[in-house]
Amino acid sequence: MYVEEKDTVMKKVVLIVLFSALGFIRGAWATPPNFVMFITDDQGVYHSNPYGADWMRTPNMQSLADDGLMFSRAYVASPSCAPSRAALCTGLMPYNNGIVGNHENIRKEGVEPLLPILAKLGYEIAWYGKVGHGNGWYTRIPEITMIPYANKAPRGTPQRLDITDVENFIKNREDASRPLALFVGNKWPHRPWPEPETARISLEDVVVPEKTYDTPETRSEMSRYIESIERVDNRLGEVRTLIRQYLDQDNTLLLYTADHGHAWPFGKWSLYETGVRTPLIAVWPGKIKTGTTTRAMVSWIDIIPTFIDFAGAKVPWKIDGYSFKNVLLGQTDSHRDRIFAVQKGDKAMSVYPIRSLRTEQFKYILNLYPEFYYTTHMDLVGPGSPYHNRNWPSWIEAAKTDPEAAAFLRAYHSRPPEELYLVENDPFEITNLVNDPSYQKVLVEMRALVANRMNEVRDDKSLSGEPRYLKDHPLP
Repeated sequence: MYVEEKDTVMKKVVLIVLFSALGFIRGAWATPPNFVMFITDDQGVYHSNPYGADWMRTPNMQSLADDGLMFSRAYVASPSCAPSRAALCTGLMPYNNGIVGNHENIRKEGVEPLLPILAKLGYEIAWYGKVGHGNGWYTRIPEITMIPYANKAPRGTPQRLDITDVENFIKNREDASRPLALFVGNKWPHRPWPEPETARISLEDVVVPEKTYDTPETRSEMSRYIESIERVDNRLGEVRTLIRQYLDQDNTLLLYTADHGHAWPFGKWSLYETGVRTPLIAVWPGKIKTGTTTRAMVSWIDIIPTFIDFAGAKVPWKIDGYSFKNVLLGQTDSHRDRIFAVQKGDKAMSVYPIRSLRTEQFKYILNLYPEFYYTTHMDLVGPGSPYHNRNWPSWIEAAKTDPEAAAFLRAYHSRPPEELYLVENDPFEITNLVNDPSYQKVLVEMRALVANRMNEVRDDKSLSGEPRYLKDHPLP
């Protein structure tokens, strides 16, 4: 009897120690943390102070980097809005969730969104602005509160972020004790951009993106784009103020990121680093080490699984994404060893399927139909539209006499069947190594990995619209 009682006491002591240890490991997030995700639209990875653009004014983005962890190798699944955001909401890559091209809203049978998992854990989930895209099923999840706009924009003009809408929602929550998952989506720096006369930066101070032909009109367009980013930076600062005022800052994980690259040649709608690599900065006072950078490769499909992991649960079905909690907590500097990406197209505006693979050092790009004439909204949308790229005529005119301008437009409109870049040494993917004998082994390996991946996900190589052919469009 005495021995049994002693054993029972010892078992209780062991359990108490184990539970205490678990509580210690979980730390302060034994109370479910809040999550705030701040998303910009079409912001290039290099276009902020923390990512090297010291000629811009983005003090709030820089403040985030100073206060938290900056990712140098974060990626999205696809370089256009709908497939990128659908991948975020499902944790699945485009061919696994069914939304591969832009403005496609038909999900694959059996695919479920991830956010209801947080709702079942007691979270209040709210979206403000552009988080999903269009009227797709993943923008109409019943568990999500859509924060209404206090002031509607005139019909035909984009609704820009008004932070008072978010403040009113947080102040008037029915149960402020519930953990909150708040997603704030900006429509800037998506076009249409502010008018050039409103831009703070002078044309002389604009830094023209790599692989871009420089004209005064190019600088003017860039000044408009930069102005939109600087305005978004102000909104980011306002969101941080709301966190300090209304949420427990020490128990709130804040992420800032963008859905894909800049709407510019070799950016959005492409699988170059400037199309699919994205800014990502995380701040959580006392949990995430300040002023740090990680080289861990992560994807947007990993973000919501990470939230769910911090909330104390796992995704109960198979997805492509997985938590990078240990990276955020500074316990590891690695996550993925490869990142796949998919570009199908955007209806008739961009009919050019591309696949890519990023590894530790290299990027492999497969252009499925190199006989196609590459186009996007940038060269197809004409004057009179707010989405018109006003500097395009200056490039066409320059190409008539300047070989450099002609080469720039040729590179934009035509692509080789395969591309291979040593990204670690060539971040802007200038030198294609496909024909370099020194890299044939790498090429063969990466080609096989992409082929296997396409087979696994039943990639049908389908088109988003009727293609244009190089044979019908003479190059400069």
